[in-house]
Amino acid sequence: MGMGMMEVHLISGKGLQALDPLNKPIDPYAEINFKGQERMSKVAKNAGPDPIWNEKFKFLVEYPGSGGDFHILFKVMDHDAIDGDDYIGDVIIDVQNLLAEGVRKGWSELPPRMYQVLAHKIYFKGEIEVGVFFQRQG
Repeated sequence: MGMGMMEVHLISGKGLQALDPLNKPIDPYAEINFKGQERMSKVAKNAGPDPIWNEKFKFLVEYPGSGGDFHILFKVMDHDAIDGDDYIGDVIIDVQNLLAEGVRKGWSELPPRMYQVLAHKIYFKGEIEVGVFFQRQG
């Protein structure tokens, strides 16, 4: 079993689609969850469909640990101060192989790439660019 730190780099979004009844630019952000550890990106105010976040988030990892769900879940939202935030879609990244390799050799990386944002697992709502790095500790 190995312990380590996983760093998730949320870089940008492209073509994000949200329903805004006032037809103003969207203010996207992402809620990021790994095994109950939650993080939230900054709101990209008036960024529209192509936000730049360039933020890094750290998660403590125990691999293999308990439970078998080795996925990072991104919930992409549109901030709306008037009538509540609107759901855009989700991205799920499987990191089991990344963690297994990282525990074995000391580190592992998923280089940044675009991932499809899907609403309700079927409706394409744009993309987000994400990279993931894992470093074993000890």
